[in-house]
Amino acid sequence: MTTRQIGTEYENRAIVFLQDQGLQLQDRNFRLDNSEVDLIFSDDEQLIFVEVKYRRTQHFADILEQLTAAQLQRVRHAARVWMIKNNINEHEVGCRFDIVAITGEPFQVEWLKDAF
Repeated sequence: MTTRQIGTEYENRAIVFLQDQGLQLQDRNFRLDNSEVDLIFSDDEQLIFVEVKYRRTQHFADILEQLTAAQLQRVRHAARVWMIKNNINEHEVGCRFDIVAITGEPFQVEWLKDAF
């Protein structure tokens, strides 16, 4: 299985998990140059931009430590462009940035709301 296939598999697991929490999927894998938002959801109040991370053996805290400020800035930039392309005014619609970390086999899901 390629790295991209593994990423897609765990993004699918994150989608199911977040939908089970009552969120509605709006888009996935929005790419812009060297930036990407893995998943975009909404609830009754806001848009939720989600970074999905999978590691076979590491703990949730280890995954968080691997996220760089530059990477998070690229996600924010892609989210802003997605909103513009979808005619959503960022000053009128609330948004947050979450992280879903999936670890282990059998897998465990950790959801950090408003992570960055």
